[in-house]
Amino acid sequence: MRIAFFGRILLLLALAGTGAFAQTNPPAQDPNNTNNKVQLEQASELIGEVRNGKEVRKIIGPARFRQNATLLYCDSAYLHQATDFIEAFGNVKIVEGDSVTVTGNRGTYDGRSRLSRMYGNVVLNDGQKTLTTEQLDYNMQDNVAFYPDSGTIVDGENTLTSRQGYYNTNTKIFTFKENVKMVNPKYELTSENLTYNSITKVAYFNTPTRIVGEDGTLVANNGEYNTATGVSNFTSRSTVEYSKYTLTGDILNYDKANQVGYAEGNVVMVAKEDSTIIEGDIGRYFGQQGISRVYGNAVAKNVVGGDTLYLTADTLLSVEDKVQGTRRMFAYNRVKIFKRDLQGKCDSLIYNYSDSTIFFYRDPVLWNERSQLTGDTINIQLANNKMDKMFLRTNAFVISLDSLEHYNQVKGRQMVAFFNPKSQMDRVNVNGNGENITFVLNDQNTELRGVNKVECSNMILKFIEGKINRVAFLNKPDALFIPPHEIEEPSTRLKGFKWRVEEKPAKADVDVRAAAKPKVVEQKAVEKPAKPAVPAKGKKKTVVAKRGAS
Repeated sequence: MRIAFFGRILLLLALAGTGAFAQTNPPAQDPNNTNNKVQLEQASELIGEVRNGKEVRKIIGPARFRQNATLLYCDSAYLHQATDFIEAFGNVKIVEGDSVTVTGNRGTYDGRSRLSRMYGNVVLNDGQKTLTTEQLDYNMQDNVAFYPDSGTIVDGENTLTSRQGYYNTNTKIFTFKENVKMVNPKYELTSENLTYNSITKVAYFNTPTRIVGEDGTLVANNGEYNTATGVSNFTSRSTVEYSKYTLTGDILNYDKANQVGYAEGNVVMVAKEDSTIIEGDIGRYFGQQGISRVYGNAVAKNVVGGDTLYLTADTLLSVEDKVQGTRRMFAYNRVKIFKRDLQGKCDSLIYNYSDSTIFFYRDPVLWNERSQLTGDTINIQLANNKMDKMFLRTNAFVISLDSLEHYNQVKGRQMVAFFNPKSQMDRVNVNGNGENITFVLNDQNTELRGVNKVECSNMILKFIEGKINRVAFLNKPDALFIPPHEIEEPSTRLKGFKWRVEEKPAKADVDVRAAAKPKVVEQKAVEKPAKPAVPAKGKKKTVVAKRGAS
């Protein structure tokens, strides 16, 4: 059968006047090939065979085939003329125009669908990018190459690997699936699905993706990353992590080269060195300047002495001095703080992390247990993450409730309050223009004995369990004792007295983001101390307190 078929071919060639079949290089074919058929352009030997009842040509090479602008080279092949199908073996190479070359150990080519399938050490090269794999399906009609089982792409400095992948040789876009990894000298990207535009150098993803660089890590579920500029735009919950900070938001944009980040929606910024957490609606980070800003229901949380200090304001600004190695937090407008043993409010605040000092400005008022403290400015000095000292500067005023809900008061030009290890007020030093009103109780603290009013430039007040226990006068005092039956309310108030407990923030007033979540919050009742009883009018008795006595 094979001999007869081969004889017919020779006869047809002779009748056509093509000369001897032993010709190694068949005549060149028309590159335009208007009938779009696969043409054999070169072969060393051609043998006719019948396989599965169909006539095929066995070509011994080196062989060259052409279909329009597509060339196929191989050591040997089977050509199925009826179906325009080639089975190629040994050093197989497909050249598509002047742009794409595919090589492999063996392969097939379907001239009707223009689909090639290459096996073994497959390499696709389009001039600037190289794809290597063990199997590659290349649809030259759609310009799409597909590898079903592991591939590697080298594009300049970027090396990409994945379990499966597609490459459009026309648009220069790669689509990777499963175990995707992009390695660059400056970063490493891992994902499950990734689309990469090799022209714009932008990678797109919609599955959990991690980008690890020299200076930080990006974690996102949806977005894009420019591998050339380092600019990323993430449209789902994402995090950028640096050595000292992390920034998280529902929308996150980050410029790696300039270390500039923008986050929007449930923003969380963490300062790792001091475990400070800042939350808000919008956050901005300027890494080179060491500045981060959070605003819109902004809340800061910091662990102080085993307790959490909450701070809220319209805007929270963190500034790092990289030369001095210090950091400060600025809070602007409608500032409130809450800690188990300290609450307060003011218009602006500065927290200096280097010396653990908090500065309160513009009408500050603080509460420590049963005491209220005010002044034009207030500074708190922390030691071992606990309150150590409080400085009240200009118009200093302290009001402290006793066990019978009386308002013990002290005011002066300046004051320094000292706290014990339990963060309870232990002592208050009054420096300049000191005035004091103390409600004197019996030994059981159950009965009012009278009111002691004293004016003394400098004095020291001692506290026990947050209540005034005794007062020491450092200069000659001018004192007046008022017995119970002679007490009138005006005489029990120092000038400037204002009990502002209704302004005292609860935790829900400060941790506003947690309060906004739909959950049950246990609220503590606001203390409303009763007014002291006012006895019937009578004759006043004056007692001058001795210097240094209480």
